[in-house]
Amino acid sequence: EIACFQRALALYPKHARAWSSLGVAGGGEVGGQAFSEIACYQRALALDPKSAVTWNNLGVSGGGVVGGQAFSQIACFQRALALAPQKGAAWHNLGVSFGGEVGGQAFS
Repeated sequence: EIACFQRALALYPKHARAWSSLGVAGGGEVGGQAFSEIACYQRALALDPKSAVTWNNLGVSGGGVVGGQAFSQIACFQRALALAPQKGAAWHNLGVSFGGEVGGQAFS
């Protein structure tokens, strides 16, 4: 599967979903450069900042920098939920991260 994602990105480096999938697979090499799991998610979000799935995955990985802004683990889950309030995995992950505010309401 990693080889497929790498091939997709070699052909089309702006394929946000392939970057996200490579992140889920733990990262890999693209164009001779190694990308960590987090770096893959950051690339994916630079291309598609409205991907709730990728925001959730970045949160699971501990957070990261997107568009020059640092996002904590909780901030990533909050972003995922702002984009897709029905995303059960993001709610669960926010809960195990001790909660936070979503849509102006505090959850703990």
